[in-house]
Amino acid sequence: MVKLTDIGRQIALAAGNAYRFATGGSAYDAVKGSKRRATPTGILRSEDDELTHTERRKLLSSARDVHRNFSLAAWMIRRHLDYVSTFSFQCKTDNGELDDSVERLVRWWSQPYNCDATGRMSLSKMVRLAEMRRVIDGDVFLLKLRDGTVQAIEGDRIRTPDGGVKPESGVNPQNLIHGVETDEAGRPLRYVVCKRSKSSDAGSFGKQFEFERVVQARNLYHFAYADRFDQVRGISPLAPAVNSLRDVYEGFDYALAKMKVSQLFGLIFYRDAADPVGEASAASDQDGDKYEVDFGTGPVKLELNAGDRAEFLESKTPSSEMQQFSQTMIAVALKALDIPYSFYAENFTNYSGARQALLQYELSAKIKREDVVAMLDHLTNWRIKMWIADGVLPEANYRWEWIPRGVSWIDPLKEINANIAAISSRITSRTRILREQGIDFYDLADELKAEESYFEKIGLPMAVDLQPAMFENAEDTQQAVQ
Repeated sequence: MVKLTDIGRQIALAAGNAYRFATGGSAYDAVKGSKRRATPTGILRSEDDELTHTERRKLLSSARDVHRNFSLAAWMIRRHLDYVSTFSFQCKTDNGELDDSVERLVRWWSQPYNCDATGRMSLSKMVRLAEMRRVIDGDVFLLKLRDGTVQAIEGDRIRTPDGGVKPESGVNPQNLIHGVETDEAGRPLRYVVCKRSKSSDAGSFGKQFEFERVVQARNLYHFAYADRFDQVRGISPLAPAVNSLRDVYEGFDYALAKMKVSQLFGLIFYRDAADPVGEASAASDQDGDKYEVDFGTGPVKLELNAGDRAEFLESKTPSSEMQQFSQTMIAVALKALDIPYSFYAENFTNYSGARQALLQYELSAKIKREDVVAMLDHLTNWRIKMWIADGVLPEANYRWEWIPRGVSWIDPLKEINANIAAISSRITSRTRILREQGIDFYDLADELKAEESYFEKIGLPMAVDLQPAMFENAEDTQQAVQ
């Protein structure tokens, strides 16, 4: 037996479906317009179409300006680079002599004159600047030259020249996207490189950008930030934060201007009214006592009549509301690079909060490091092949690792005790823990062995074992070590 309530539900459901079908509506509120929010446009395009040629120039200009002029933006980028772009090279072929040879060659190649085509930057500096340009501009390009050096090409130089490319270049204009020619699957084939107008102390000459050459994709490494599969050019992760950073920068300027105006202070006197209410004062303004104050004579002492008082005109700037809002805006802007607010304000949280923030940031930094390692692996593989072809290195199964620089302990005693407990419980290893500090376990073991051998050679006693025992708190550990 069907209940009337069930029939009512079915009628209501059918009516709702008929209404949505007739009006083209949806059951998802996310696609509905409202007076309180903008109606979705429904436009779906590739990310390269979302950021056209002209708009890309504006975004690059805005990001560069805010990095150039706002110390907070420059700091957050430097902090990002400290965690993401510093590595050390370790060769791991299980052949000690060969490992040493490769590591010596990599150290030699890392010097400015052997690595950078301009002879100005070491490999570590180039990697740091490449990551910086990737953050600010969205991408950067590294050209591998025949002499074994690398030429960095900033992202704005890879572009479609004004008026298009010449037919003799071999580039198909229909497959050209922001200076990159791709095949039907989206794989890069060629890059159009433009040169800036030459500038010197005598001035600038030529157009701002002129066609220089076409480079095959195999000779160029594209280092970019991409969020979509069909995206050809990278887009800066700072894009969502540029306006916030500019607003904070301008807000600071306005607050500073207001603070300067408030320093033009005045002094106001309040006089006790001695005349009865409703009666005119017998004394005129000319007869009243006047206070004359000279602020240039040093400490000012005011002698006031009984009942009179004096106060400075004061403007409380910046207001507490403005400070709180600025902190919120700064915290939101830092999230563009996943940087915790506690990195900016060290006294913002306690040890537990700071460590939790660091652990969460390390997760995001690890993913970004993988991109840098992929670039370094590509360049290392290319350079080792050149050394093999030149007869400098023998044919072998080369393996290596780029180890990121570690992060110092926040509370060494607590974290060392935790590491000892983890190793004792066999849930981690010395290699893993040392790698978090940017230290190679085998290098450390060799270094310790060399120290002990030297102690024996010169007749010094071995160092006392200072391994801290497991105590309940850090104070007991500190006392035991001392």
